[in-house]
Amino acid sequence: MSLTSAISNALSGLGASSLAAEIVSSNLSNATNEAYAKREITQVSNLNGGVQVIGVQRQRDAALHSSMNTQAASLAAAETRTEALASVEAAIGTVGEDGSLTTALDDLQTALISASAQPESTVQLEQVLYAAEDLANSFNRIEDAIQSERLAADQSIATDVETANAALSEIEKLNKQIVTFSANGRNTATLLDQRDAAVASLTELIPVRVLERDNGSIALVSRGGQVLLDGKAVTLEFTPVQTMDAAMTQASGALSGITIAGRSGDDISSRLLGGKIEASFQVRDELMPAATNELEDTRQTLMASTSFDGDGLFTESNGQLSLNAQLASEPWRLRDGFAALSEGYGARAGYLDTLTNGMSEASTALGDYVTGQSSKLLRAELSETAASARYSALAEAAASEGVDSDAELQSLLMIEKMYTANARVISVVDEMLDTLMGMT
Repeated sequence: MSLTSAISNALSGLGASSLAAEIVSSNLSNATNEAYAKREITQVSNLNGGVQVIGVQRQRDAALHSSMNTQAASLAAAETRTEALASVEAAIGTVGEDGSLTTALDDLQTALISASAQPESTVQLEQVLYAAEDLANSFNRIEDAIQSERLAADQSIATDVETANAALSEIEKLNKQIVTFSANGRNTATLLDQRDAAVASLTELIPVRVLERDNGSIALVSRGGQVLLDGKAVTLEFTPVQTMDAAMTQASGALSGITIAGRSGDDISSRLLGGKIEASFQVRDELMPAATNELEDTRQTLMASTSFDGDGLFTESNGQLSLNAQLASEPWRLRDGFAALSEGYGARAGYLDTLTNGMSEASTALGDYVTGQSSKLLRAELSETAASARYSALAEAAASEGVDSDAELQSLLMIEKMYTANARVISVVDEMLDTLMGMT
């Protein structure tokens, strides 16, 4: 080997060691960055000696991270459903606690029993009306909570659509940069990290299948088969509402679905499956309307069981329960009925016994409603717990392939030795050249 070859080989070794040290430094500085994929240099031996660095490779299990992204979407969807059902449960209240629906019903039953025992007491009759009004307010509070959750879901969809559009735009931009960098032989590792992070952000909202293209770019297709990006990203459109009531549905045109800009009338909501956006649609259009229908059934049972003398204790308008206005001004009609021309003999219970007996059916219906809503929430919580456990397991597996600081420091020591050895070769050759020059 000539001295010139020795110097050339040593210089290639110094260059490789220098780049390796830079990569280790980058790995260590990003050890806590979850979006960062560990880097390693790839080098080969030259035919004439020395080494050549042919690239920097990202150490990333694509299948594992794809599964983790999908599970993150499932977890976000489960959380969305649980939060909505929990809000309704909170409005219903805990059995036996002040302010709960069951306590309001118990208070009404107690007031009716007391009034039946003292039918001549105006105070006892008024207590019935107070308790009835509290029960009506409890029903109304639950209905308001249901519609509030529907409105929140609608507004969440609007926010998430904006986030999804931003992610799609970012991925489109990164695709172009990656293609350009690859064509020019430049390192794309950082751009790939950024693109993976953008895909993860999108997938939580809309789970996507990633299709690798030959030029280094990717295409994205939703689980329902909707192409979201292939060269150019689509722009999703959604129109939120400012108020919500039980009559508003997407079928009636009062609520919006998701469309693609430039494709009027093509609702793609049903193709965006598996993530937070789909869960928000379920809350708005399925879970909460079902809760409204179940509450309405319970409300109708209550009104039927508290009817007497051709009218009833309650009236309903637009899903809101109210105390009968005639009773509010004439409490004695609880005892004497609506057909009475004037207040009758106060010592008889009259219709108070009818009302008291009718509360049994109302109590059963209300108990079934409360139990049903609690069961829904429990199932949602179990689903969320399972999704969280699966996500945690995948996240732990993904973390294990990240940067190991101890291993990187050991690599750095080896790199230092290689650098020192190559530097020593150059130093020795330099001394040899000086000696040769001195001999001439």
